[in-house]
Amino acid sequence: MKTVQRTGPLSLLYAFMDAARGRASVEGEVPRRERPIGLYVLEAGGCEGCFMEIESLNGSAFALEQAGFVCVSDPADADWLLLTGAVTRVCAEMVDRVWRAMPPGRSLIAVGACAVDGGPFPAGYATLGGLEALTPVRRSIAGCPPSPDDILRALQELAQV
Repeated sequence: MKTVQRTGPLSLLYAFMDAARGRASVEGEVPRRERPIGLYVLEAGGCEGCFMEIESLNGSAFALEQAGFVCVSDPADADWLLLTGAVTRVCAEMVDRVWRAMPPGRSLIAVGACAVDGGPFPAGYATLGGLEALTPVRRSIAGCPPSPDDILRALQELAQV
């Protein structure tokens, strides 16, 4: 049996291949859809911890695309809006613009304690607080911040409904 030397100019490529092999798999049967569910992520104000946890789902350690989701950069391509952070007065108009730009059938998902109920940022002069008091939310994902595993699991549960 011939062994492959993993040094030199291809060593970085081998590292990526090894990372993909060790990637977390999606638990259970994943229902196949026509197309993946588009996720548009919006940080409305806060420490950005939840936003970073969502962004880590795009890395090689998590199976976001295998689970049937894809992050999109245009709200017109999104099915679900993932909102992180307490809604600040400055960002409220932006949240409304993004929501209106999304196609019908859209869903709003609050990610993290700040987005759910304001967390350490209750309604005040600069913030409107969490989404719970402002508008109906299809799903709330608690935590400060919730782990990428918790976020992915909640998205999978919601997709099966």
